[in-house]
Amino acid sequence: MNSEHQPAAPLDVFYVVETTGQVSGERYHRVRSLLFETRLQANKERLHLQMTNARGAFSVWKGTTYIEPAQWSYDVVMADGTVIRSLRGNLLPGRNPGEGAMSCSP
Repeated sequence: MNSEHQPAAPLDVFYVVETTGQVSGERYHRVRSLLFETRLQANKERLHLQMTNARGAFSVWKGTTYIEPAQWSYDVVMADGTVIRSLRGNLLPGRNPGEGAMSCSP
């Protein structure tokens, strides 16, 4: 797809985080999904992960970038299924684990 016709990445994305912890008071968070344009997409993925993996607790988190136009470290799946490719060329987090350029909040 020509980058001139590619829609802009959203300022907010949603993704699934798995929280685990063996010791009281300690929690570990790991991104377990792709980055999505809508909360509904992320909720569907959360339900899928809960049904197939009962190890941890899954929740949907929201990431916001304050860079305009938005630039994510990973590809973003839009509501219509199209993918906004990262300028850095990184794969989606579900395919290539790593840290994204986002602030996280539950």
